[in-house]
Amino acid sequence: MSESINTRENGAGFHRQLLTTVSAIALLASICGSGEAQAENADTDRPILWIELGAQFEGERNPQETYLPPFMNPAPSFVTISPSAVQSPQPYSFGGEGKIEFQPQDSDWVFSAAVRYGRSNGDKHQHQQTSVRLKSPFHPSQYISVPYSKFADAAAHEDASHTILDFGAGKDVGLGMFGQDSRSMLSAGIRYAQFTNKSRASVAAVPTLFGYVYNTRLHVSLPFQSMHNFQATEHSERNFRGIGPSLSWDSSADIVRSGQAQFTFDWGANAAVLFGRQKVRVHERTVEYIDHPSHATAYNNALPDRIRSKTVTVPNIGGFAGVSLKFPNAKFSIGYRGDFFFGAMDGGLDQRETENVSFYGPFASISVGIGG
Repeated sequence: MSESINTRENGAGFHRQLLTTVSAIALLASICGSGEAQAENADTDRPILWIELGAQFEGERNPQETYLPPFMNPAPSFVTISPSAVQSPQPYSFGGEGKIEFQPQDSDWVFSAAVRYGRSNGDKHQHQQTSVRLKSPFHPSQYISVPYSKFADAAAHEDASHTILDFGAGKDVGLGMFGQDSRSMLSAGIRYAQFTNKSRASVAAVPTLFGYVYNTRLHVSLPFQSMHNFQATEHSERNFRGIGPSLSWDSSADIVRSGQAQFTFDWGANAAVLFGRQKVRVHERTVEYIDHPSHATAYNNALPDRIRSKTVTVPNIGGFAGVSLKFPNAKFSIGYRGDFFFGAMDGGLDQRETENVSFYGPFASISVGIGG
């Protein structure tokens, strides 16, 4: 009798354990299913399109040979201005940028198109003159002032711009290595770059004055405004256009998170090889004029335009670092960026001289997410 009772109690305990186990499995499956649904919803709710607009203030390096006419090489003894300094390129450029990034809902690939444009222009001018006092022909111990002077003058104007276009496709290869919501995007694509530079310079000097002319009727030397006058102008146009394959790596990692807001550290690097053509057109003209009562001569020399065009291969490397404040559908970023193009421009006058072009400086951008 007792054996029969124990058997029934053991059977009841087994059923209770089985029921408890099944219930626990069902509860766990329900929790997991809920988590997967939330993850799927989060993935579905993410924006599929990001639009970014920004601006940059960049230091610019685009050197070129300065124009120095013969009458300023060497310069007259009284001249202290520097035509070379007047013709130095503008050190900064300012511009805007934009980017569109598209990631389909059922894909881990990201497709992007970006443009960056910058421009610089400016005028520089230096002038120097010396007052002239001559001994009086009637009283050698006295001096008289004359209404003219020796002088040197240099002026220059420059207008430069650059445009960079990027098209790429990439995917996240970081797999959360820098945190749950980190990103490490490796992309391949095409980069197009265009640089233009237009400059003009003018240099003038009166290094020699003829103060007195002997008058045969009066038999006396009289002051006369006569001079040795030089003028020179130069105008040049330079450009480079190139296109080629590119690679880029963009990463971000969380620093601080509060609710839906994230503060992240961003960094990246890019490399490209551009195949293109650099062109140059240089025009020069020099005028020499002697104004004197006994003789007047004019010299006008306009050299043939120097036109050069050459196919080149330009390596390009760059990188950036910055921080971002991110929300589910918006992002604000600031940082510092540099781009270097090796041998991109012909900066010579009489002959070809390859020069590197670089842009570096701070940038800021705002991004808005759409869709999802």
